[in-house]
Amino acid sequence: MGLKIGQSVVLMDSDLRGRIIRLGKTVGIEIEDGLVIESAYGEFAVTDKAEIASLKDTKVKAKKTITASKLANHTDPDGSLTIDLHIEAIPGGRNIPKGQQLHFQIETFRKVVRQNLSHRGMKMTFIHGVGDGILKAAIRKELDEVLALRCSYSVGDPAVTIVTIR
Repeated sequence: MGLKIGQSVVLMDSDLRGRIIRLGKTVGIEIEDGLVIESAYGEFAVTDKAEIASLKDTKVKAKKTITASKLANHTDPDGSLTIDLHIEAIPGGRNIPKGQQLHFQIETFRKVVRQNLSHRGMKMTFIHGVGDGILKAAIRKELDEVLALRCSYSVGDPAVTIVTIR
């Protein structure tokens, strides 16, 4: 049985699920949160609705894990978040092709900020590392040009940006 556009897939080594939207040298997969990634043919497995339904009915002892909607490495007692944007620290990030990693990191940043815009006064510490500064510049440009009226940021440590919701 060959691959077809519209088939449900799960990415290997992660809990990300999506559907095939393009076939070619690589496979375009739209994951559940709407982000489209390119994947090699061996990096995902085809699933079906019956399999997903049977997995949902399976009783497993729950473990505390970090989900894609709660990308915080930890929540401080004061309610602030610390989010590590290193590609290997983001759930599913290890499967993102090299050319799409920056886009994935920025989309993760945007998603976390959007989810928390209603929490006035909240502080979020984004760890982007020092590196060559491309991710830091992209985050700060987004804060200056798109989120300036809703957030402010401060700098100190060159590897982090601290965002405060207004």
